[in-house]
Amino acid sequence: MEKIVLIFVLLFAWSSVFAVDEEIKVDQLGYRPMDNKFAVIAMDKAQYFRVLRASDDKQVFTGELKDPIKDADSGDNCYIADFTGFTGEGKYYIEVDRQFKSYPFTISNDVYNTALDKTLKAFYLARCGTAVSDGPFSHDACHTKPALYHPSTGRGAAETRDVSGGWHDAGDYGRYVVNSGLSTATLLYMFERYKAKLVKYSMSFPYKNVKYPDILEEIKWNLDWMLKMQREDGAVYHKVTPLVFPGFIMPEKDLSQEFVFDISTCATADFAAVMAIASRVYAPYDAEFSKRTLECSERAYGFLSANPSILPPGGFKNPDGARTGQYSDDKDTDERTWAAVELFNTTGDADYEKNVEAYMNTDPEIDSAAWWREVRPAAVISYLYSTQKGRSPELVEKMTGDLRRHADVLLARIKQSGYRLMMKSDDYIWGSNNIVLNYAINLLAASDICKDPSYIQGAAEALHYVFGRNPFNISFVTGLGSEYPMNIHHRPSASYGGEEPWPGYIVGGPNSGKNDSVLQGLSFDTPPMKCYADSRQSYAGNEVAINWNAPLCYVLADFYKE
Repeated sequence: MEKIVLIFVLLFAWSSVFAVDEEIKVDQLGYRPMDNKFAVIAMDKAQYFRVLRASDDKQVFTGELKDPIKDADSGDNCYIADFTGFTGEGKYYIEVDRQFKSYPFTISNDVYNTALDKTLKAFYLARCGTAVSDGPFSHDACHTKPALYHPSTGRGAAETRDVSGGWHDAGDYGRYVVNSGLSTATLLYMFERYKAKLVKYSMSFPYKNVKYPDILEEIKWNLDWMLKMQREDGAVYHKVTPLVFPGFIMPEKDLSQEFVFDISTCATADFAAVMAIASRVYAPYDAEFSKRTLECSERAYGFLSANPSILPPGGFKNPDGARTGQYSDDKDTDERTWAAVELFNTTGDADYEKNVEAYMNTDPEIDSAAWWREVRPAAVISYLYSTQKGRSPELVEKMTGDLRRHADVLLARIKQSGYRLMMKSDDYIWGSNNIVLNYAINLLAASDICKDPSYIQGAAEALHYVFGRNPFNISFVTGLGSEYPMNIHHRPSASYGGEEPWPGYIVGGPNSGKNDSVLQGLSFDTPPMKCYADSRQSYAGNEVAINWNAPLCYVLADFYKE
């Protein structure tokens, strides 16, 4: 009996030593050795911190905590624990004032490699129209029946269209060209800009077409679906969904009738941009596919040229009786700009460049993060990366200056933030984690184009926030980190029968707009960075979506170690 009691005491003591205090926020994946390394201590009062090796509790670094920042967006009193000077590889944790402890984290050059693996595989798991399998995370072929044309298209009530394939957009099973546009383009940009790293990257899935690198094979699954959405005259249908969202069932159990909805110029311009990018990215591997995507891009651009006003007038709206995702946008000038940029970047045609110059007339050219409703930042960065000789020197100079000023503003916000984040208070919208990551993309571009490596450190702060250094002390990405959301708004996760959510998906994050009943149940004065709840019913904060995963993959690719 005494032996049993002794074992119990020892086990209790061990668990107490390794207990975690929510006030100590770290990147739960970790840090690269030569990067800046900060933890956030959200306490009213703290004096000093230590970094200890997890295997034997040996102290390897210590520092003082002083001059806390009162973080406006969270309401927290934040001490910054700076252990940049420690570069030893291994597994560690932070201890504050010899009593409060953090989650463990790793210091290693390949600390984000597993994260890239899982977040890219999440696209495979989101495939529609086919069976997918990754251990317990699997579903049978789904949504393979031809869709009916919705009456808004002007087609006959009995006419059908094959629109199988693509990726499920989010927590639902709809597929939307507008959201697919920037998502697919971001992954194409990722491959284009990090090709040396990614050309031999293995996604460890049974792909059949060995002519492509694995990443391009995955992207092509969605490109093939987008191609099915183009009308004969070049216009592109906005979306394919049922009239209402299905319940929380597996995709193969969703037998509701799908409809192809009316065309929109936003979808058409997004399509033109994506297919132009695809043409140049796939050219070394498949000349026929490259030619086809360029022809489809130019046909879409021709429709835009013949229809200079937004269609439908005022932007796409759900017709009566339809209550699925809308992706409504009342202006299409940014999408038209993007299409012109990508067609110029791919073809070098002077007529496209003239259109680019005509569209690029704002001041500044870039000062925000890209998202599905505002793609202009992506267009600016892509134009600056272009290798075409016909670019306007004056426009390049202005864009470069604007990008540098924008990046400097982001770095200044990081220094002022208690959580070392580049967000403004009004950036905590539906899908705020997408804003965080697209800001990081802007910083990575500024590092490349302006030749300033300090911007890379700014981009790293976005990953630290996403993977745990946030007010909730959680990784916002399922299956990554010590703690992550368990109740995501994602139908497969809710219905496949397992306890774990499907891995590799980033949730939308804090949303001060409180666009669902769960968030509306929070206190009226909840700070914007804390407007989040790990609830399956919180579709405005805890849903997953391809346009949030894509920029996460992009940023991780920059930090990926071969």
